[in-house]
Amino acid sequence: MAKKKILTTEPQPAPLPAEELHQKIIGILTQNAPSTLRLLDIGKLLNFRSDSSEYEALREAINYLGQKKIIYKSARRRFGIAPISQNTSVFVGELKFEHNRGSIITDSLEFPIIYIRQQYLATALAGDTVQVKLLALKKDQKPYGTVNKVISRADSTMAGTLDFDGDFHFFIPDEEKYYVDFLIHPKKLKGAKKGDKVLAKFVRWDDAHKSPEAEITEVLGASGNPLVEFAGVLKEFGLPAKFSEMLESDAKALAIQPTPKMIQSPRIDLRKEEIITIDPDDARDFDDALSLTILENKNYRLGVHIADVTSYLSENSALDKEAYNRANSTYLVDRVVPMLPESLSNDVCSLVPNKIRFTFSVFMEFTPKGVLKNYEIAETAIKSTKRFTYNDVQTIIDSGKGKHLELVQNLFTLSKILRAKRFDKGGLDFESSETKFQLDESGTPVRAIMKSATDSTKLVEECMLAANQTVALHIKAISKKAKLRQPLPFFYRIHDNPDATKLKDVLTFVRSLGIKTKLEDLSSKEINHLLKQVEDLPEKKVIHQFMLRAMAKALYSEKNIGHYGLGFSDYAHFTSPIRRYPDVIVHRLLKEYALEIPSATRISILLRQLSAASEHCSDRERLSVTAERTSTKVAQTILAQKYLGKEFNASVSGVTSFGVFVLLDDVGIEGLLHIRDLTDDYYMFDEKNFQLVGRRRKQQYRIGTRLRVLIMRVNLDKREVDMRLVGAEV
Repeated sequence: MAKKKILTTEPQPAPLPAEELHQKIIGILTQNAPSTLRLLDIGKLLNFRSDSSEYEALREAINYLGQKKIIYKSARRRFGIAPISQNTSVFVGELKFEHNRGSIITDSLEFPIIYIRQQYLATALAGDTVQVKLLALKKDQKPYGTVNKVISRADSTMAGTLDFDGDFHFFIPDEEKYYVDFLIHPKKLKGAKKGDKVLAKFVRWDDAHKSPEAEITEVLGASGNPLVEFAGVLKEFGLPAKFSEMLESDAKALAIQPTPKMIQSPRIDLRKEEIITIDPDDARDFDDALSLTILENKNYRLGVHIADVTSYLSENSALDKEAYNRANSTYLVDRVVPMLPESLSNDVCSLVPNKIRFTFSVFMEFTPKGVLKNYEIAETAIKSTKRFTYNDVQTIIDSGKGKHLELVQNLFTLSKILRAKRFDKGGLDFESSETKFQLDESGTPVRAIMKSATDSTKLVEECMLAANQTVALHIKAISKKAKLRQPLPFFYRIHDNPDATKLKDVLTFVRSLGIKTKLEDLSSKEINHLLKQVEDLPEKKVIHQFMLRAMAKALYSEKNIGHYGLGFSDYAHFTSPIRRYPDVIVHRLLKEYALEIPSATRISILLRQLSAASEHCSDRERLSVTAERTSTKVAQTILAQKYLGKEFNASVSGVTSFGVFVLLDDVGIEGLLHIRDLTDDYYMFDEKNFQLVGRRRKQQYRIGTRLRVLIMRVNLDKREVDMRLVGAEV
């Protein structure tokens, strides 16, 4: 895990001579080959501090060795010794396992992904760093390989259930990525009994013909108990259940309620302004508020007011370090794992109505066509006039009646203008929905609710996007004003271009439907045009799914490459500092640059800090997303037990080589209709068109196909719901 860097004024040792440093770097990378290392890792092995002149010399040496092709840099910003021949058939990467096969991502342009069938995995497990030898390629076939060697084992906690077959104890992992059961020595049970939900740690696996071994590290309780199952998710991903007493005490000491006397320059007093919050029904922390006035020139002056968390959270304090380590709040079905203690997040930083709150505001002047003419970024103090829910605002939009009617209507009008302009410039318009669960008093899921975007959620979204884009554009503007060669260091939210190979698959599919498109140019504007073309087609959902598979993942970075999905050249996260640490970083940078343009030394330090923070925050975000999905799967599986044996109309939500996933109408449960249970024909997976096709009858199953199914089997330990086909929907 990346650590936050502490600045120091101590004298620094002189850097090593260049030639000696080059040899040390080559020695380290050779010794670790074929693994790759981050710049930070190399620095640690050399005992270089990240804020020292030695570290800067290391960076220059790495660049030099890269130019000489002695070392190479991977897509993940890791370094390794360049292979003697680029035509090697041996590759190294981290093993992923899903859909009954493994895969590694490589640094090869020719073979960016290599797949490994389960029988060729040897003793490798998900997360391990492995060496893979490429197997003979067949025409038009994906590259497959075999694991030659496990270079290093993943250090991860596994959640699962303990079983006993009369002779041996076995640990059965919950996650599909752990594709084998683990043998547990009687002395390593830690008091666990058959049927207990437990956490386990890998011990060894030396022979692929024998079971791997693990040891129990914690007993959570009886498997199948909803509270135990949800607690297992928390433990499985290493999410902290609470803050330490010391940190809670620190937060309470900071949570001083603002008074009028505390509103001092440069903070602007906005307490008399009409300002509202719009949030979900169950929201407890309100980190954004909105205001809007129509100017004499008919332009809109939009105010986005964000909780000023950094006025309470001191940099490098114990509380700040904990927030950095968490990096974000994680929203599980049964609880929220917050980034900040509640005395800050739900109290003094929350923009509750009729209380003075310190805010960081972005004021933007837009023309009636949505063109940004002017902006101002300022520290402010507000007193929210009204707390609205999304449902409240939707009712006002639909009925044309309600409190603060003019403000809501003007916000809605502007949001529609900004949204249309964003899509016209290339922002992508994918349909999205999320599943929320209603829990009873015991914490058991009793109902699933599917939530889709509404006019009220889109209103807030566009205002937040506008503020996030404006603060990123501000960095470019002040850098230009200061006549700097490069923009000031900043923390961007970036989204790279889609995968060209996957996009070609989309192109082939849509052209088979008779749709003309120019997707070869990869422009988001052209993709959006295609999405509009298929709006009313039955294949719409398939094409959306294809597109989403081709998209890159959004990341944090100190390097600005723009945000492809939004169609923005400059974008950052500013609007949620209560639940995202990147926003805290952005707030601090904006405040620092408002005081003065930093020196060259300070810029160098910032770039190093932001580089480490971007990797850490992106990693933590990925972990949170995976934990949230796992929590949803647990809730769906628990809920499915209630409907075992019942029939539902459903839609195909995913297609794989081993069956189709179906989403049940009304109840929000997703399960698998296995290909072996489709007994009316022999079905083949058509990967190019993302469908199952019957060999004789040519029956097709693709995303969006309607059918009627029965919940046949529920396995809570494996988080699996199996369906059986009944027939056509009724």
